[in-house]
Amino acid sequence: MSGKWIAIGAVVAILAIVGGMILLYYGTFNNLVALEESVDEKWAEVQQELQRRYDLIPRVVNASKLYIQYEGSILENITRLRSQWASALQTGDMETVDNATDQMESALSNLIVSVEAYPDLKASQVVQDLMVTLEGTENRISTERMRYNEATRDYNRARRSFPGSLWASGWGFEGREYFEAKIGAEEPPPVPID
Repeated sequence: MSGKWIAIGAVVAILAIVGGMILLYYGTFNNLVALEESVDEKWAEVQQELQRRYDLIPRVVNASKLYIQYEGSILENITRLRSQWASALQTGDMETVDNATDQMESALSNLIVSVEAYPDLKASQVVQDLMVTLEGTENRISTERMRYNEATRDYNRARRSFPGSLWASGWGFEGREYFEAKIGAEEPPPVPID
């Protein structure tokens, strides 16, 4: 009799181990899917805020043109870069979009510096309101980039940790890149004195 109970116990133990492995396997897969979707969602939120800024720029440019006649080259540059960004977005190439975004951010920084440097321009309520809106948009973009990096961290950690590391690459879960500032971004943009 005791041999029969040992055999039953061994079968139950094997079934429990196999069942546990199956649960672990599917649980890990589902977790990686959820984390990968979170990364994609966060990147879409970054793009949404970039689109918001893209839509806001014509209003900033048009209102600012009324007040900044001697800074016309900056405004024209922003308009040109806005068009380049739209073209880059249509290509879907992350590096091209990144480069166009960086160029536009630099041009917008120059506009902000110019507006802040001239008290007559700052006194205009129209320019003030638009600058507050633009600064708020930049803050939103920064927040969404931070959230994207957090989601990327969580996803990469799950795919590199046990048990995800056993199966992630076989399931097609590749590592994701963090959003990183471009070389030279740590330096503030030059402020025109004249």
